[in-house]
Amino acid sequence: MTNIAYELGNQVQEELHTSDEMNLISYDSLLIMGMGGSGVSGDLLKLLSNLVSSTEINVVKNYSIPTHLISKKPFCLFISYSGNTEETISGLNEALKNGLDFAVISSGGKLIELAKDNNKQYIQIPSGLQPRAAFGYLAQAVCIFLDNNEKTDYTSQLKESGVYLNNLLKDAEKSDIENLANGFVEDIKNKTCVIYGATDLTELVSSRWKTQINENAKAKAFIGSLPEVHHNEILSWQADENGTRENFIIIFLRSPYEHPQIKKRFELTEKILGEKVKILNIYPKEQNDKLKILMELVLLGDLISIHLAKYLNMVPEDIDTIEELKKLLEG
Repeated sequence: MTNIAYELGNQVQEELHTSDEMNLISYDSLLIMGMGGSGVSGDLLKLLSNLVSSTEINVVKNYSIPTHLISKKPFCLFISYSGNTEETISGLNEALKNGLDFAVISSGGKLIELAKDNNKQYIQIPSGLQPRAAFGYLAQAVCIFLDNNEKTDYTSQLKESGVYLNNLLKDAEKSDIENLANGFVEDIKNKTCVIYGATDLTELVSSRWKTQINENAKAKAFIGSLPEVHHNEILSWQADENGTRENFIIIFLRSPYEHPQIKKRFELTEKILGEKVKILNIYPKEQNDKLKILMELVLLGDLISIHLAKYLNMVPEDIDTIEELKKLLEG
């Protein structure tokens, strides 16, 4: 799995296959549906679109399209790495039932079949990976989608971030980012991670870190966001101080784009909670380019989750519990 994490920079630079009329799509509002490792790319699309456009975008991670959205007749984008995700296919069938236009992003499966059968546009990415290991491909696909439909230049920017990631990893296991990842694993060990972001970018990354720790290391992780946690969750660290200190660790994902009050809130939170629980402040090396910052933090989180799996004697590729649940649902 470490080798796959090393491929993140290459994935965002590899050419993807798109259908012939992808550049003819237009929309006033967009509905994105996807789950798990595929669904986070929908969050990325929304984040990037919001930087340059006022287009209404809704991301749904469930079986059904909300009724109030159906009435707006949004353009729909269905994202599933395998192409066979139960919830996403359900949403696509609902779009067909209600006459909604759509496109898909997938490596194949039923989604690509349904797109071709209904003369809809698609972006097809390489197969053979677990969805969470295809983040680079999925990120590039949503950038292509945005560039075609909102006249942005995110695909070339993402490719530049791929070069940046490969430079970060040029010494492989001896690279600074690997040393950082291993150092943070030494801090985390058997503890439950509580990850706090405070911007749209770091909130997205915190969600990615959580799911990577869950899936790769088979470990518990939870997320929150400043300033919201200061209105409730900050009180939860008062009870069972010994248990808190022994069993939890807080991770602050920091960004150069934080509001000045957010910066102060991070500092004050550490002052208030620092004796109750260990706190890690994690800053990106990049300080200017938002896509590079995002991809750097994603890579760091991926490496942490993989090395944490090794520490906990877990196999990152093992998804037996998920597969068992799927079989039970089918039964």
